[in-house]
Amino acid sequence: MARRKRIPYDPPHKRKRRRRRPHALRPDQLYLSRRMFVAKGGVIAVFGALAAKLGIMQIQRVDEFRAEADENRIRPVTLPAPRGLILDREGRRLAENRRSWEVRVVEADLPDDGTPERQRVIDTLVAALSLENVLAIRPSAVPTGSQGTVLQRVASMLGYQGDEAAAAIDNWRQQIDDGVRYILVTSLDIDGAARFRAATSELPGVRVMNELEYKIGSVWAPRLPVTVKTDVPRDVALQLKANIMYLPGVEVDDSALTRIYRGGEVMSHIVGYVQGIDVAALYDPRNMTPGGNQIYDQHDVIGKAGIESALEEQLRGTKGNRFEEVDVNGVRTRVIPGTERGAVAGDNVTLTIDLELQHAMGQALEKGIQHAAELKQRVNLEREAKGLTTWKTPNSGAVVAYDPRSGEILGMVSYPYYDNQLFVSGLSARKWDEYQDPDQGKAFVNRAINELYPPGSTFKVFLAASALSHGTLTTDTVYTCKGAIRVPFTYNLAEGNNYACWVAWNAGTPHEQTDVYSAIAESCDVFFYNVAVEYTKPKDAFEPVFYFDYNLNAGEIVTDAHHAFDGLGIDAIANDMQNVFWFGRETGIELPEVTGLFPDPEWKAETFDGEGWSVGDTINVSIGQGEFTVTPLQLALNTGALGIGGRYFRPHLVAQRADAEGKVTEIGPEKIGELDIDQEYLAIVQEGMRRVVHTPEGTAHASGGQTKWPLTNPEGEEEITIGGKTGTAEFGAEDIGYEDEDLNTSARDTHAWFTCYAPWDEPEIAVSVVIEAGGEGSTVSVPVADEILRAYFEMTGRRERGTVLAKDKLPV
Repeated sequence: MARRKRIPYDPPHKRKRRRRRPHALRPDQLYLSRRMFVAKGGVIAVFGALAAKLGIMQIQRVDEFRAEADENRIRPVTLPAPRGLILDREGRRLAENRRSWEVRVVEADLPDDGTPERQRVIDTLVAALSLENVLAIRPSAVPTGSQGTVLQRVASMLGYQGDEAAAAIDNWRQQIDDGVRYILVTSLDIDGAARFRAATSELPGVRVMNELEYKIGSVWAPRLPVTVKTDVPRDVALQLKANIMYLPGVEVDDSALTRIYRGGEVMSHIVGYVQGIDVAALYDPRNMTPGGNQIYDQHDVIGKAGIESALEEQLRGTKGNRFEEVDVNGVRTRVIPGTERGAVAGDNVTLTIDLELQHAMGQALEKGIQHAAELKQRVNLEREAKGLTTWKTPNSGAVVAYDPRSGEILGMVSYPYYDNQLFVSGLSARKWDEYQDPDQGKAFVNRAINELYPPGSTFKVFLAASALSHGTLTTDTVYTCKGAIRVPFTYNLAEGNNYACWVAWNAGTPHEQTDVYSAIAESCDVFFYNVAVEYTKPKDAFEPVFYFDYNLNAGEIVTDAHHAFDGLGIDAIANDMQNVFWFGRETGIELPEVTGLFPDPEWKAETFDGEGWSVGDTINVSIGQGEFTVTPLQLALNTGALGIGGRYFRPHLVAQRADAEGKVTEIGPEKIGELDIDQEYLAIVQEGMRRVVHTPEGTAHASGGQTKWPLTNPEGEEEITIGGKTGTAEFGAEDIGYEDEDLNTSARDTHAWFTCYAPWDEPEIAVSVVIEAGGEGSTVSVPVADEILRAYFEMTGRRERGTVLAKDKLPV
């Protein structure tokens, strides 16, 4: 057997390492090439620059970038202040807040403009929230010099004409001056959107866009949220909330407060409404803090009408704030401790209005307008038969109930109403146009304080009081009414102007001899022509200004005897009405109001290029016609003052305010004036007003069978005596010869008035009613006041007996 050869073991650590001999380098390999040098130098420079930038960011600008990081991680949150409640005098809630879902977008957090992702988010919200298309104008895109043409074309395509078009264009121009990014013209239906899209090339700057795009485009602070829709249905809000991770820039909040109006449409003109704030209001100096900071954000609401607007400062409250930490998706992870400042709720406002009486007044007014429309239909049939144009069908009116002892407004109704809740939930273009339509009554106008009417014969009681106080009229003064008078021209006695006593003319029976009591009760125009027109002898005239009687029974002018005027005169009348009574000036109520006008010679000269005052002007004023205009509230204020002996108290709608801490501020009676007229003269006029209602000859006594005077108290134990005055005030175009071709008088359409106070001996309520184009006040307005007074005394009687109707009275 052969012997195996052993292989010696040589551990690796004991092996000798051989040194490698360097390879021989060629001379050209000992140096870098120029190209390689530049390349390597560039790499070193880039990394050097990056290192330097990193050093600057981490050392020199560390505070700046830490602040930016905190801004992305920590955000300020504004806590909305609950808006104050609005209550009626019995504690019923008229306006309150309800917690609801709200969807908002933060423009800065939306995907980039023009990207499919952004469009997907917008389309999702439009579909989920059923957002409408709107017509908007971007002023910056309208070519210079073409603004007027573009605006006029838009108005024309919307069907606006005349005054409506002019008002719309003025509004758009004002918004352009305010610097808005987009002007919201109107919402559009499918057909309207298609029509304007087709005309885009002819209307530069005019766009059809969805509601969300308009709101995003109008944003002036991209980091602040803008409200897309409030009071979102719960199921829709939860669906959006569940997909919030896929809707960057969208916020869904269940703590939003939505304004709810519970008083019904009859309260719309008093309570008003809130609406999203606009640019003009946002930067209004009145809406800034003393330090110049804005009180409102772009997603806030602000009172736009009624008490909501008038008491905005008290109702809005004070916002709170806090800081929150959010994750990369914008979801809140925690509230930073010690940073929260709570919001302070706005004041709760209690009104003088009784909601139950307000509804009764609204029902009575609606019934009166309907009755007037039925009567006008018959009149128009007669006019058509005579070849005359038809008159307006009554569709509007107003009524005010005022406590003359304190100035409290017990009820104030303007018809037609509007639904103020629609301004919160969404007002369609169709509904907006309906509310604005003059043929349907212009619902947004508060006729009680923002519409002017000639007072007609209701003015006679104030003229009588003035003349009695000056001594130009006494209880012994008697004038003869034959049905009309003719005032001849000074330069031609064969010609002149005729002035009818319309009550006598319509009845076909002249009043004959009348004193101040019967003149008020029977509303004799001829009597008050004499009371008003002063003794005047024109220059170069042989006789003073006089008149002939027109004998209604004989159907001819009596020229064998004439009568010189010897009344109070326009200067004294104007001074008393403007400074003693309360005509032609504001009443001081909390809401915006128009002042009306009591014309005088100075006013006419200024208005009509120096034209002089005429006898005819004084005659027109004496029966509440001509340029003389009042509001229903002014008439109620003056009627109440006359009834209680001459004291004026500022009309007010607010009874008290209570702040968040429970501190109550009472709004008591505020005396603003007193009639400088002796009580004996006021008593004469008051007796005349009693006769208007309670004597068979009084114009309000029969009222076409619609009323049943006298009233009785709720127990039926005693009469409630009323003092009042009817009025029929002409307006509109004249129909020459309508009444009588020989008399050559003119006939015009008429408003129907009635003003009154009760009880007659101790007044606690004054009521003024006007029905536009309603005809005769005695026929249509007196029944309205009748129902209102009955409702008032029934309710006050129940309260005295402790049987007030059940109400939703909640703690303030």
